[in-house]
Amino acid sequence: MEQKTYTHIDTDDSVLSLHDCCAGRTRYDNGILSFYFEKGFWVTPLHHANYSSETVRTDCSQVDYYLEDDVNIYVFRKNIFGKIIREEWTLEELVRLINNNTYSLEFLYQYQYKGNNEQLVKGWLLFEKEPFHYECQLEIPASKIVYRWNNLCYEKTW
Repeated sequence: MEQKTYTHIDTDDSVLSLHDCCAGRTRYDNGILSFYFEKGFWVTPLHHANYSSETVRTDCSQVDYYLEDDVNIYVFRKNIFGKIIREEWTLEELVRLINNNTYSLEFLYQYQYKGNNEQLVKGWLLFEKEPFHYECQLEIPASKIVYRWNNLCYEKTW
């Protein structure tokens, strides 16, 4: 996957949101976990680059997690008896399954545990057949998160 140059680079996640944004590509290289959002992520009106009074989407964008430790990935699926089971996946498995178009990852909620630099991401792994998604949870120990994009799409409001 080629590295792209972006106009905007930010680390202030108090004015940015991944809520309901889908990553269709990902990369893990040199301790950096990157997610690529073809339809962008959200920038609030409190961000200095947003000249509107609305929360708006970016164009194609990227989020980089600078990892301090291993990522824990849990996927919740029903077994044949209807019970929900939690599967633990490796980071390599998640990257492979997203990049081969088996799944895309929709970010629903992102929580930061202050003091220990850990992000908790709750989301869905989306796919084309029933049940169309699995709930998932990523525990990401990141020393830094960098949000990258070029343009804001003012016609795409929250």
